Amino acid sequence: MRQAIGVFISLFFLSAALVAVTWLLTLRLAPEAKQGRFNRWLLGWTIKGLLLPALLWAILNIGISIYLQPFMPQVQAARNRGGAWAPEYLFVNAEGLVLMSSYWSAMTLGWVLLSALGSADAKAREDFRTLGVTCLLALGIPTGLILFCGGLRAAGFAGTLLLGPIAGCSRELLQPRKLPPMYARAIARLKFGKYAQAEAEILKELENWEDDFEGWMMLADLYATHFNNLPDAEQTVLDICAQPETTASQLAVALHRLADWHLRLAEDPDAARRALLIICDRLKGSHLAHMAQLRIDQLPASGAELREQQGARAIPLPALGDQLDEPADDAPVDRNKAANDANALVEQLNQNPNNAAAREKLARVLVERLDKAQLGIEQIELLLAMPERSDAERSGWMGLVAAWEIKYRHDLKRGRSWLERLTREYPNSIQAFAARRRLELLVRQSGTERP
Repeated sequence: MRQAIGVFISLFFLSAALVAVTWLLTLRLAPEAKQGRFNRWLLGWTIKGLLLPALLWAILNIGISIYLQPFMPQVQAARNRGGAWAPEYLFVNAEGLVLMSSYWSAMTLGWVLLSALGSADAKAREDFRTLGVTCLLALGIPTGLILFCGGLRAAGFAGTLLLGPIAGCSRELLQPRKLPPMYARAIARLKFGKYAQAEAEILKELENWEDDFEGWMMLADLYATHFNNLPDAEQTVLDICAQPETTASQLAVALHRLADWHLRLAEDPDAARRALLIICDRLKGSHLAHMAQLRIDQLPASGAELREQQGARAIPLPALGDQLDEPADDAPVDRNKAANDANALVEQLNQNPNNAAAREKLARVLVERLDKAQLGIEQIELLLAMPERSDAERSGWMGLVAAWEIKYRHDLKRGRSWLERLTREYPNSIQAFAARRRLELLVRQSGTERP
């Protein structure tokens, strides 16, 4: 009995090794695009072609009834003799399992090789033919000896021995890996101003990599910034976004880039807004959609407003030092123009109350051009109440209010309270250093000690 168990375990592991090697070699030949479907097929074929026949073989050799005796004579004879017949049963099942495994392995490898060869090109088939002849010459003698000694029962082992090395070496021949797209030649053409040649190089790479996001975006950028052909660039971006392989982040990057081109090259905020709205529609509820909506809210309402923003000079934050001691500018101010500017800014804020740049500009107009310091300070207080504003912005706005309190309202007490709040809440900011210096000057001027 021990001998029978030992033989059964040994042959079982031999069968398992044959199946495992066949699985590994077969999966190597599976196309990457069909890997999931191929795995499901191989699992189903293993169950139907090996496990079910092995189970049926085990059942047939038990002897279900007097009318259905064990299939193998030695098992039937052992049962008729009486006594222990389990050793003969284990021998028969182990032998059947290993033979079925060998035939299953040979059939599986042969079928997979034929399928891979059918989808290969002419050069790959020629290389495969060379590989087959080489393996046949190298393994012909061992294979022949196995067939001569074992006969038909050893045909599965002979086939597996011959087809295994072929399957192991065929992946690089039948499914050669594509090199990743290389755009170095196109970039070199761009640097030398040879844009038509650069376009040809990009298209050449895209012929082999039709779903390469980087290549399509490079082509769109070429159309927009070098050929001044924004419609073709827009169509290219929209085609990228329509591809199922394009990820959500890639879609957002492409459409933000398209919005940049509309703003920078065409000065068309409406077109930029349409591009960003695609992100909001396609990725509704996502962080990318939220970021796109924030950018939409910051877009100017018209091309004229965009040009005004682009041409406007930066307004520096008021210094908290010596400039506060200067008298207010007595130069004449066109109050009608200032009022019109204020009304335009109010209209922008009605459309988007979170437009921080417009609100700060309105505050400056009210204080510095319309002598309405209290209204301007109220606008800055609204800015300070906004969430998600940076510390640099908040400290700058506090310094701005302090400067206005001192310079325009001549209220040293309130100005001093704003400076102290600035140094308390943002002690490490640049504005806080200037605020401390200003507080020291106020102390010396008033002859009092700071509380």
